Amino acid sequence: MRTDELIADLSARLEPVRYGALRRMLMLAVFLGLVGSTVLMLSTIGLRHDFARAMVSFGMWTKLVYTFTIAVLGLWLVDRAGHPGADMGPPARILLLPVLAIAILAAAQLLTPGADMKGLVLGHSSRVCAFLVTMTAFPTLVATFWALRRMAPTRLTLAGLGAGLFAGAAGAFVYSFHCTEGSAPFIGIWYSLGIVLTTAIGGFLGRNLLRW
Repeated sequence: MRTDELIADLSARLEPVRYGALRRMLMLAVFLGLVGSTVLMLSTIGLRHDFARAMVSFGMWTKLVYTFTIAVLGLWLVDRAGHPGADMGPPARILLLPVLAIAILAAAQLLTPGADMKGLVLGHSSRVCAFLVTMTAFPTLVATFWALRRMAPTRLTLAGLGAGLFAGAAGAFVYSFHCTEGSAPFIGIWYSLGIVLTTAIGGFLGRNLLRW
């Protein structure tokens, strides 16, 4: 069979993808990933002991808003990466805003007269925070890669980085309900490090696992 005949034959068998099907699949992956990350967190390290009181604290909401914003931008990157030719610039540029905001808040807390700089930066869990964020992010990373493999990413490393960014921020969001730290310097350094590590893992895996 000639090449053009083969192409015509294969094209004739194609069925159009239902409108919104890929986005619904991505949302399903997000849901499954978050459920998996939440179950992993609850079954291994558990909720913080003062959960009810923490939910009205400034530090808790600083963590939640920071990680949620980055997760939304990461998911936007994943969605763009799954569509060939889509511009990934806008979410990448907007990502600077939450990073700048946490940096300003951290500087304000560190420059407060009498501030305990060591306590604000290291807290009591700096040695395990980034690892636990990455661990909690793992189910979401797996689910996001599952969705991306059913889309059409052409920039594999960027797609993997987007998946890692989303999963890392989602993992950090879920981890917030365990962690008792609430200072902006701690969040800006150690939570961000966990997100960066997961992003790097996603970028590394994307080159191989997202090949068509």
